[in-house]
Amino acid sequence: MHRPISPCIQVFALLCLLGSSSVQTSHAQSPKLLEVEVPGGHFVGLPVHWGTYDAVVLEPNGQMQFIEQRDVKGHSILPYDFSPQTVADARVELQNEMGANYETLVFGPYVIAAPLGQAEHWRARFRRLLAGYLRYFEVRQWPLRRPDFPLRVVVYATRAEFMAYTSRHEKQIPSSMVGCYSPRTNRCALYNIDLPNGHATSTGGDRATNWSETEATIVHEAVHQLAYNSGIHERLSMDPLWFIEGLACMFEQPGVYDSQQQSGTLVGRMDPARRHRLQAILDQPNLLLSYLKSLSESDELFEREIEVAYDLSWALTFYVAERMPAEFRKYSSVLAARPFGEYPSIERGRDFRQVFGGDLSLLAGRLTHMLRETH
Repeated sequence: MHRPISPCIQVFALLCLLGSSSVQTSHAQSPKLLEVEVPGGHFVGLPVHWGTYDAVVLEPNGQMQFIEQRDVKGHSILPYDFSPQTVADARVELQNEMGANYETLVFGPYVIAAPLGQAEHWRARFRRLLAGYLRYFEVRQWPLRRPDFPLRVVVYATRAEFMAYTSRHEKQIPSSMVGCYSPRTNRCALYNIDLPNGHATSTGGDRATNWSETEATIVHEAVHQLAYNSGIHERLSMDPLWFIEGLACMFEQPGVYDSQQQSGTLVGRMDPARRHRLQAILDQPNLLLSYLKSLSESDELFEREIEVAYDLSWALTFYVAERMPAEFRKYSSVLAARPFGEYPSIERGRDFRQVFGGDLSLLAGRLTHMLRETH
């Protein structure tokens, strides 16, 4: 029998994870660190979830440890306040991890590690993306939360190093993938495929890399990291995949975020390839309606028709962000307020309709009209 976690500490820990910048701490007890013993070691952090069968401990560096209760050998509350790691400490930790062939730098919330001589190049890329991301939501009057933890980005020197990392820390990823973000580790990992002249290079096989697709993937994963750390998504929530992937897909288009290419027109912010592929579905209103209903209620479409799922997620997210920004923000708040655990289909569909309207055919019609605009 394990001593239960104090309810006030458990609730406060959850508040810290789900929006510490909005939590008033002057009249609340500071959360204490919890040490959890497991086979082969221990974890120290905040108990952001403590259930009958599992637990989640949030470490000061922002990483979450998911633990089976049957593996917990013991735990105790330590006499130390929880405090998120500083970017300076994160830089030292990351430099020690990566070794002498890498350099690290800090800017804003980021701690970036890259091969020697390349960190400044990657800083410029992430600076441009961060500025565009913040500007996009500022224009739509959506105040974002400042990240509670340093945002680690590691650019591995080779694909082999990148794959070695993902094999240890992530689920299996496609062989063509050049980057990934994990809500569990809160780390964005990439690998360096640039030539000095900026042209495409090989990924280790015979096929050359399409740089435009590679750039889009880098942005996609970096936006996942930003969204999970700025209050749009929550790392313990079961957010619908269309909402998670649609937002990242939307920012793949430079016209959305890059001030040098930013477009003042709706069409200029659209993804032309996804828009083109969707035309056949738009010609079949009943099929489009069926797809939208599926996305609103479950993630099954991602298993059945993955390209359609991504394309429609982009279109749906782009539509609500551009035409329904208040509802878009409200939907994020509804998801953030959900308790830890599964998101039943009936509840998911209900929440979608309550925020975006109960008539999916009307939404489908408006979405079709937007995707067929010419200016």
